[in-house]
Amino acid sequence: MRRLLGPGWVTIGVAGALVAAVLGAGLLVQKAALPSPSPATLAAVRAATWLQRYRLVESTFSIGGGPAVHGQCLQDWFTAGGRRSRGAALQLDDGFVLLAVQPHTLVSRGGSAAERSLSPLVLMELGGCPRVLARRLDTLAQQHRGMTLAHDTLTFALKATKVSLTLEPGTGKPLALRVVSRDTRGASRIRFATVTTEVRRLMSRSLPVYGP
Repeated sequence: MRRLLGPGWVTIGVAGALVAAVLGAGLLVQKAALPSPSPATLAAVRAATWLQRYRLVESTFSIGGGPAVHGQCLQDWFTAGGRRSRGAALQLDDGFVLLAVQPHTLVSRGGSAAERSLSPLVLMELGGCPRVLARRLDTLAQQHRGMTLAHDTLTFALKATKVSLTLEPGTGKPLALRVVSRDTRGASRIRFATVTTEVRRLMSRSLPVYGP
């Protein structure tokens, strides 16, 4: 056989066998060292993927058992106060608007005194603001901790709030959520929507002014 193949082919065959053995051993070590993702981690990845896919979320939520309000949260570039920045705008049907833009600008206008006194984070969570939720889910999924999954509900903490996200069976699409903080409890149903020129125009017209 050596004479038929020649020394070069024998060398290549041996080298190939060694590479295959090393790769096989490496995969076995990796499989043993790295734990398989938990169901909660996989659910978080799927939910974050849905949230990152859309920039507009429509919501219907209530806080503390109060009347339901309808809202839209748009992730976009916003121009206000002479600056153009990336951020999120949450608009409710009673005229309340909350604008959060990078790096550290948070302003609101309109609505009731009760809405203006609520935590902006709670409002953005209940409004389903996609990047707010997606960033937290991505972080927890990478850390493989901080989440529980039961009956298609993914529960995790976001700063001073506890969020329970209801997922659609099979697809993992976020459908609803509950938010609990020290002072507030709220429940929301959310729906992903398509950003249109009209939505962006109306949202831009209602934005509060910020900056010098």
